[in-house]
Amino acid sequence: MPRYFFDIDDGVRDLRDDEGVVLDDHERARKEAIGTLAQLANSMLPDGNNHTFKANVRDETGKLIYEATLALKSGWVV
Repeated sequence: MPRYFFDIDDGVRDLRDDEGVVLDDHERARKEAIGTLAQLANSMLPDGNNHTFKANVRDETGKLIYEATLALKSGWVV
């Protein structure tokens, strides 16, 4: 099974994955990337009203195969 690497930018830190995870296929890697962004948004309290989370997935050769961005935009309605 192929190994995938998930580079995450949570708006505070830009983390490069040097270990990777073995998954069934590209589709499973896509789902992992999206799930990771949702978990980050749920666990982090963003500073201010706007926050962007990004995930890049690389294959075993280091080639970028998938990108995902989750943008949180919020504000008080008065």
